[in-house]
Amino acid sequence: MTEENHELINFNEIREQKQLQSDNAICDFYNQYFFFVNRYTNIREKVRASHLFKELVNLPHEAPLSDSHEQLFFQWFAFEYVTIQGKTLLQLFLADQAKQKTESFLIQGAFFLTSVLEPIIVSKVPNSFFLKGYTPLTNEQVIIKDVRGRFANLEEQQVIWIRKIKSIGYDVLIDSFFLGHKQRIEQLVTQYNDKKNAMPWRSFLKQQAIYYVMKPK
Repeated sequence: MTEENHELINFNEIREQKQLQSDNAICDFYNQYFFFVNRYTNIREKVRASHLFKELVNLPHEAPLSDSHEQLFFQWFAFEYVTIQGKTLLQLFLADQAKQKTESFLIQGAFFLTSVLEPIIVSKVPNSFFLKGYTPLTNEQVIIKDVRGRFANLEEQQVIWIRKIKSIGYDVLIDSFFLGHKQRIEQLVTQYNDKKNAMPWRSFLKQQAIYYVMKPK
């Protein structure tokens, strides 16, 4: 093996190691935050959130949540819901962790703060761990990794809703993804085009995504 080839192999190994470290840091942050949400959120806050959520997705207050609604509720509760204190749970988590965590951990938190539940149109599914697609609001091309390998049954041109965090060579899926509906995406894009001069697309989705994920009755 030549010295040049040896250096190339080392470079590839280092790049793969850094990619794995980045992926693991995202998953580690989410796992710690998931633990915080489940352990430290009081019942009063959850009851209030459940009431607001059912109003947003037009569900009867007395009706139990289906599995898909439960998953959607948790994502909204963990990232978009504003508590009685006037902050999201993620903001409270970061404030709680600020004095004991490293700078890299808090930087990771900043990526989570800007995350939104967003629609993706699937372009290609190379395997169960990766998909390629684009967001219909900006036409940005994306590559997304699911560390749990749940992409196998997705098809080209299918709509999914995901929350993703930027890693080095791609984005990493956070929590569950939701199957979307083309009719709802068309409505979403029309509404965004009417408002895109007034707000960035992330802010728009922070406010509006919850209304468009589930198929209307």
